[in-house]
Amino acid sequence: MLTKTPLKTVCDNLLLTRTGDVWAYYRIAPTNINSGDIKQKEAFKKKFRFFIEQLEGYKNFDLEMMPKQMNLNRRNQELEKDFDTTLKIIGKYYNRETERILENELNTITRNQFILGVKLKENVFENDDMKSIVQNSIASVTDTILNVLNMSREVGDDFFERFKVYEKELYQLTMGVNGRRLSEDELIYLNRYNFIRDMQHSIEEESQKRALYNITNTLIDPSTAMGYLKLTTPEGERWLTHVVINDMTLDMNYTHIFERAQKFSFPVEFKIKANFKTKEAVLRKASLTKTRVRQMASEKIKTGDDIEDAVKDTRFVLNRLESQLNSQNQKFIEWMGTFCVTGATKEECRHRAKQVIRTLTNKKIECVQPLADQLQLFYKFLPGHSLAFEKHWMQQTPSVAFAENLFGVSQQLGNNAGFYLGRINRYLNNNTIADSIASSRDVVLFHPFIANKGIEGAMTDSPHISITGETGKGKSFLVKMLLMFLAMLDVKTLYIDPKSEVEMWFKRVLEDDDMRRKYPLFIQLIEGFSYVTLNGNDSANHGVLDPIVMLKGTDAKDTAQSIVEQIYNLDDKDDIKRVFLRTLTEVITERSLGQSVGFRTVVERMRAHDEKVVSDAGELLHEQIKNSVLQLVFSDGEVKGLDLKSKVNVIGIEGLDLPDSSVNSKDYSDGERKSLALMIPLAKFCETFGMQNKNQETVEIFDEGWMLTTARAGKKLIKQMRRVGRSYNNALILVTQSVKDVNTDDDNGNFGVNFAFDEKSERKDILRFLNLEVEEEHENVNEELLANMIKGECYFKDIYGRIGKIAVDCLFEEWMYAFKTVEKSHSSRAEKMFE
Repeated sequence: MLTKTPLKTVCDNLLLTRTGDVWAYYRIAPTNINSGDIKQKEAFKKKFRFFIEQLEGYKNFDLEMMPKQMNLNRRNQELEKDFDTTLKIIGKYYNRETERILENELNTITRNQFILGVKLKENVFENDDMKSIVQNSIASVTDTILNVLNMSREVGDDFFERFKVYEKELYQLTMGVNGRRLSEDELIYLNRYNFIRDMQHSIEEESQKRALYNITNTLIDPSTAMGYLKLTTPEGERWLTHVVINDMTLDMNYTHIFERAQKFSFPVEFKIKANFKTKEAVLRKASLTKTRVRQMASEKIKTGDDIEDAVKDTRFVLNRLESQLNSQNQKFIEWMGTFCVTGATKEECRHRAKQVIRTLTNKKIECVQPLADQLQLFYKFLPGHSLAFEKHWMQQTPSVAFAENLFGVSQQLGNNAGFYLGRINRYLNNNTIADSIASSRDVVLFHPFIANKGIEGAMTDSPHISITGETGKGKSFLVKMLLMFLAMLDVKTLYIDPKSEVEMWFKRVLEDDDMRRKYPLFIQLIEGFSYVTLNGNDSANHGVLDPIVMLKGTDAKDTAQSIVEQIYNLDDKDDIKRVFLRTLTEVITERSLGQSVGFRTVVERMRAHDEKVVSDAGELLHEQIKNSVLQLVFSDGEVKGLDLKSKVNVIGIEGLDLPDSSVNSKDYSDGERKSLALMIPLAKFCETFGMQNKNQETVEIFDEGWMLTTARAGKKLIKQMRRVGRSYNNALILVTQSVKDVNTDDDNGNFGVNFAFDEKSERKDILRFLNLEVEEEHENVNEELLANMIKGECYFKDIYGRIGKIAVDCLFEEWMYAFKTVEKSHSSRAEKMFE
């Protein structure tokens, strides 16, 4: 019975077994492929098949997906270094609460790692001189004898040096699949993990254990319950069972076992032990099997019975196998795969194992939970064991079929350290956002101000973020979560809120005695927000957005011209346009010389002009400005501009007449055109805000950004805001309904991070923007996934270019209370109550 760990000792990423075998271990960085991206998956399979075939000379290899603890506390400690020093107590509180809540929901917070182990060539000493060969042969025989006697021989420091040259050759191969050597600590932990699984433990402490007794210090009890192992350690107790693959479909197309193993809402390991079979041995066995099949078919014909489908299928598979091995020169792999399922109790372990079996059965992958072989399976799948003389549960496939397992493919998203944003969701649909969150254990961390820091492996250095999608899908909720994150960071933030909702809802929290008593730290955080409400009817606000006061030179002229063109059509009116531009230039020059003039000065001079057509235009502009929101833009030059000194500044505008995004711009009313004109100086103000201090990190959140693109100069303004970007330590978060508002060919100003909520009329455009597969004539998997997204779900593209569906998850009820955008009525509650 196999009940002994193969480990003898380790050196760097090399493991020496009791029998003298040496294995090399590597961590394979996962390749992120969206669940619906079939083309990328097929391309990955070809690449992985090519890699795996190059391992034929090594014969034995292991593949493992391990749910490794994330150590969220350690990651949060790094995040806290970016916190505003005056708010660290608040930030640390929310970090600790995040850890507590997630650990309560998930028990152990994990992120899957992919491990490759390869047994180094058996003829590793073929180039040694005769003396070395004799010495090594004696050492190998001695190791075998000592292993039988449960003893071991000391290994000299120079022992592993003999293998370095062969390991280097292997390492060059693994680099082709994003492999890197495991460190010695990581290799120790890989062995120790098998004995502690998902019990709470310190990875750093467990990685330092070198004595074999400490690594295997676990009581493994196979007798308490058939089909289960009870693991008892100083760290705690777990129940473990192996669910082994017993049979698969004939062609193995789209089995994607490693991908499927990541979809469970509990931690699951999947391991494969494999070796290569020689072409001659496989053909010989195939020939013998074909002979038996022919005999069975012949006997059926003689007795008048029909040949069974199973016989026909076997004949087809054998013929295809011979073709693959002969003409296509494919390699043949023999392997065994098992899911390692754990639970805090036997009942939990049993329930999870049944779920694994049921899920795989639905994909025509037959799995079994052996009753009497659990202990042998435990030791069989430890690092360093090779497949030898195995009879049960063996799968035999050509390399092209083996690649269908999709080892190393993941949907990991977000940053390695950051705020908790939500969960990755790989399922097509969920009824509620709570179900969506509960269906996944893959947490998404997000740092809203990190892209421009030169992150290794990032696909972009653009700090800008786009949030798109139709109203009611969750954009506003996500924006307010990002606002909370930014509030805790050492970042100065400007939030443009055209609907004036943020101040209303946040002040409602501040006025709530119950909230103040229960959540004093949250109250302290949002009390630091500064609100500026611009009201066209308040004379104190008149001219605060005057472009001539706020800006200089060409910026002032271009902005002022854009505002006028939004409310007054200058087409085919060259006389008026000439005088307007000349007067505008004069006033800007006077302003630069210290005179108290402003945008209203331009209008007044046009009113007083000798040419009637010009004076009439001036009169019309004067009437349009009077008693409207445009009074915020026009001044005589004596008004002081906005001065935002607070850390978080929220600018709202009263009296805006916002058009619906679906209305054609030609059908806008005068009030709607004036409101859109106001967006132009607001955008320029955002740009100047970001350029105030290169040493101060700044962020502008521009809500309802679609109104900018509706204005004539809007797209140009968005581009200008983006250009501030990296050189000024500035980021723009643009919130808009249409993905077309952020889809640009200007590579220098692309948004580094994208959140795309559903918009029914733009689904194919959204997929194209995210570089996902699109079927022009039909709805593909990606589009179906988008169409089935409920409120709170969106596509997320991170700084590494990885794309996937996430469910936005806020853990704190005080935040959710403040994030409300509508108040439920009695009727709406009744509608939900009686559904």
